[in-house]
Amino acid sequence: MRFGIYVEMQNPQIRHKPHDQLYHEVLEQIIAADRAGFYSFSTLEHHWFEEFSISTNPLALFAAAAQHTRSIRFRTCSHVLPLHNPMVFAGQLAVADILTGGRLEVSFGRGHAWVYPKASIPLEESRGRFEEALEILERAWKSDAFSYQGKYYQVENVRIVPKPLQRPHPPLFGGGASNHNYELAGRKGWGVVVTPMLPLSHVQSQLEIYRQACRAHGHKPYIVFIQAVYLDRDPVRALEEAEPYIRQFMVGNVSPSAEMPPREELMAKDFGFYASGALEALASIPYRQLVDEEYVWVGSPSQVAEKVDQVIKDCPGLEEISVLCTYGGMEQWRTLRNQELFSLEVMPHFQSATSMAAV
Repeated sequence: MRFGIYVEMQNPQIRHKPHDQLYHEVLEQIIAADRAGFYSFSTLEHHWFEEFSISTNPLALFAAAAQHTRSIRFRTCSHVLPLHNPMVFAGQLAVADILTGGRLEVSFGRGHAWVYPKASIPLEESRGRFEEALEILERAWKSDAFSYQGKYYQVENVRIVPKPLQRPHPPLFGGGASNHNYELAGRKGWGVVVTPMLPLSHVQSQLEIYRQACRAHGHKPYIVFIQAVYLDRDPVRALEEAEPYIRQFMVGNVSPSAEMPPREELMAKDFGFYASGALEALASIPYRQLVDEEYVWVGSPSQVAEKVDQVIKDCPGLEEISVLCTYGGMEQWRTLRNQELFSLEVMPHFQSATSMAAV
């Protein structure tokens, strides 16, 4: 089993940090994760809503972190494809792959409904822009030069330079809240990333859509499950310490929903999840319920190891568990301790078990 680190880069007003401080803390976390043997570092692309995330340029972060690390891989969960000009973005992805030494992995999605008004893109264009941008990227990776005539993009004889180090392109992933994304990933042979906030039981139906699509098109599933954790050798202390950070994490993830378009418009324009109210409901779930129902894993390393073991058993096709160890405004020493406890007292249990099984 592979293990990764996921960082959301929330920056709430209640425990606000200067932006440069937060970025340098994340770089320190990546360097520590590389030394501890984590397989990957993941973050998202998100704009405008600081309490949710200030991770607006993950490729720049990856390129910087790659200069101080040896083996950890870098994955975006995910790039909001309709916000990018794909002819430009293809070259930017290639540069990031080169500067990370071929350690880049890429996830694509339509993003959150609340980004479109601020991006000056009509909500109803999101699906079409996503599909056209994806087709252009695929052509750019497969061809030396290409032309394209679509509704949103029309180009003649474009040659994208440079080319990525990994050929024909870095590993690709899908995921998110849409059934369509899971079917698409399975059909194309991508991996899927299950981002945090929901327990495994809440996304099993979407993962089965993905597995069925993989089977139908001759692909092997590759599932990355992201899980929020808070560790302490004393489980009672862990439960007490984690509460304000976990509450803030849920509130931060919900906070941009106040600026979403009306429910009727969301339903009409293919953003049914955001119209359902399910996202907003997360902020009202009591803390102990979040822990008991495994929205988050809080406890001692041995308790969390049991949860890891159960997820592995319950999720066919699971290849990686990526843990969220830091929360908006949390002190850096707590984050580094969280990572260290997971790497020293949880990961070896599964690495040794894998080795014994191989023998």
